[in-house]
Amino acid sequence: MIKLSAGTAHVLGMKRLKTDAPPTTAYLMAGEGCSNDCSFCAQATNSDTDKDNLSRIRWQKFKQEDIIDNLSLAAKDNKLKRTCIQVVDTPSEKKLSVDFLRQLKEKVGLPTCVSKKVNSLAEVKELLSAGADRVNIALDVVSPVKYQEIKGGSYYERYQLLIRAAKKFPGKISTHIIVGLGENEAEIIKLLVELKELKVKTGIFAFTPLSGTKLADHPRPDIGKYRRVQIANYLIYKHNFKLNNFIFSNGKLINIDIQNEELKQLLSDGKAFETIGCPDCNRPYYNEKPGGIIYNYPRSLEFEEIEEAVNESQLVFNNE
Repeated sequence: MIKLSAGTAHVLGMKRLKTDAPPTTAYLMAGEGCSNDCSFCAQATNSDTDKDNLSRIRWQKFKQEDIIDNLSLAAKDNKLKRTCIQVVDTPSEKKLSVDFLRQLKEKVGLPTCVSKKVNSLAEVKELLSAGADRVNIALDVVSPVKYQEIKGGSYYERYQLLIRAAKKFPGKISTHIIVGLGENEAEIIKLLVELKELKVKTGIFAFTPLSGTKLADHPRPDIGKYRRVQIANYLIYKHNFKLNNFIFSNGKLINIDIQNEELKQLLSDGKAFETIGCPDCNRPYYNEKPGGIIYNYPRSLEFEEIEEAVNESQLVFNNE
């Protein structure tokens, strides 16, 4: 079973949707009803949320051949730059995802990222061999203590698999982290420095509470914290900043070892606040409602938006 996000279906001409920011990546979901029980996820075993949801996005099932045909047309018309497949962890989806990957490679030809709970390097190799250009091994939860509580299992085992995969398949591995699940800023930034050194692409998400999940009443992350994480990520990945360039107090980023005017200049184009992830991924409104607080901008920012985002970080004027 293959589903499309509402925005993807719109770009492919399979659904009508009013949007100011169409996706630049086609987002697909294989399967529904996960065998895992992540406390934040609509697909979790014990979630009461509609299984047509993932985060706050609605997903719709279409015929597989129609999806392939329309993706091929969209690729030829340069409407999309990439495909991204989220594979729900069920036994039946393993063969489907591999077969579907082969079809995408043969008939569509766009670079494809697969986000799946792989448990070995052999599984990573199988997905890459089938046509994926990147495999996402999602950490999601940054705090090792909270990881066991929220996702189950061992953070350290998962992270070690991520490290081994990054070394075995350099430039082919991605991960996701979710801000707002009990971690502090120092933990996130330390991890980002390590991931950058491993050449792992990192998608950063804001926690989004969903009705029917275990964390339905958990608050969204503070926007100031999120902006500081975005700025740190931008400086780490684009300007090679190291952990010792960041100054913390009780786990909070309070300063950066750079002149105030230079930092303002680095942030002046707003790129730090755009969606972070694989190349050409903009995930429109994945974590937010149009008209509300925008954590990840799916487009270039206006001057006033850049100014607001910089001010929200409370960093720029604290390091005179």
